[in-house]
Amino acid sequence: MKQNRYYFSTRDLLLMAALAALGGVTSTYVSAAGRVVQSFVGVPGGMQWAAGLHVLWLTLAVGLTGKQGAGTVTGIIKGIVELLTGNPHGLLVVLVDVVAGVLVDVGFLAFRDKDRLPGYLLAGGLSTFSNVIIFQLFAVLPADILSYGAILLLCIVAALSGVVFAGVLGYTLTRTLRRTGVVKDRPVQPMRHHVYPFFLIGIVLLAGILGIYLHGELRGATEISIAGAVDAPYAYPKEHGDLPTITAGEATRYSGVPVRELIARAQPQSDAGLLLVQATDGYAFFISMQEVQENDNLLLASQGKGDKASYDIVGAESPKAQVRGVSRLTVIPAATLEITGALGKPAPFNPDGWQSEMDSTALDVGNGPQKLQGMPLANVLKALEPSEEATTVIFHTDGESVSLSLDEVLRDEETRIFTILDADRITFAVAKMDGTVIAPHVTGIEVVQ
Repeated sequence: MKQNRYYFSTRDLLLMAALAALGGVTSTYVSAAGRVVQSFVGVPGGMQWAAGLHVLWLTLAVGLTGKQGAGTVTGIIKGIVELLTGNPHGLLVVLVDVVAGVLVDVGFLAFRDKDRLPGYLLAGGLSTFSNVIIFQLFAVLPADILSYGAILLLCIVAALSGVVFAGVLGYTLTRTLRRTGVVKDRPVQPMRHHVYPFFLIGIVLLAGILGIYLHGELRGATEISIAGAVDAPYAYPKEHGDLPTITAGEATRYSGVPVRELIARAQPQSDAGLLLVQATDGYAFFISMQEVQENDNLLLASQGKGDKASYDIVGAESPKAQVRGVSRLTVIPAATLEITGALGKPAPFNPDGWQSEMDSTALDVGNGPQKLQGMPLANVLKALEPSEEATTVIFHTDGESVSLSLDEVLRDEETRIFTILDADRITFAVAKMDGTVIAPHVTGIEVVQ
């Protein structure tokens, strides 16, 4: 039989692109499901139960095309899809998917008969295990913040998820699709022996270059600007480098400078309400000034020394406020959003009271895409007890007001109030987690009959 001129046929490329697109689009919902379980479980590993669902598409690509290298190619495409659709991890998600794709192919490579369950199990377990390692290296606080036992637990849960969802489920779906005739039954076709090593080397080099680039880009600044609603802004440690380092923490001990002392040296103004923590990768979250004053475990921890030093916020009550690679600490006045109308318990929305329910996504509210934190508007309104006669929610803005059905809002947890953290103030927007902006720069919310 005459071989195809190209290793991947047009059908293969279309199939891999479709699987990558499905995986990229559904990743948001898989992550949301993971967060729901974590909120109930409340222990490390709560989100990793769903990690295998991110990798399922890569094992399906190998099974349905019957070709080595399909996992890697699909991983690259999937990473690009997630990057372009606003994944909050940015370029890091491309590295995660590339490494996962390579390990899927490596897992299948270990077996002579690649169309059997053991290959799927090893490919799924290896690739999801790698997700934890990549995020530990680039996206979360250093290992001394979490105990090594907790990191091991994350790896085990992720690997088991990969075995179940990417392995068993991937194998079952592949067999079912072949048996029903949806796809043709094809034996696994190995890449030519003199090509495959160069293919793997090229992909490993790509992953290495991405890793080196991200290591530099995600590393924090060597100086932290402390400014905003203060009378004496300064740069740490260029100024006030004499502040003592202490050791704090409960389950895990870590060392750093108390944030309380850092902010006190800047002399915050009387209307200071929040501390905005900004990272070099664009991530930002806030801590109430009350927590700054009362949380003895809230520290600015140093990683490295001299011109290679970077800083992390550790010990915050909200995990989202434990920020790696800090570049700026900004004191800003407190801000609330008035919610009025047909409500049993009308009250302003204070973002500080809803930290634990916030999730981030990329939004463009007029100044380019930003990673913003938002929480379900439905939860806020339910807490204020809308009257039975209420039918409409009106969002007042700097321009025209926008209206939505109250029933629609209460049923949809994707519609959220986002907190826009500027350098000198807080403003609000209403948008969906997919990036659709409903009402930018909201000045008030009214529930009417």
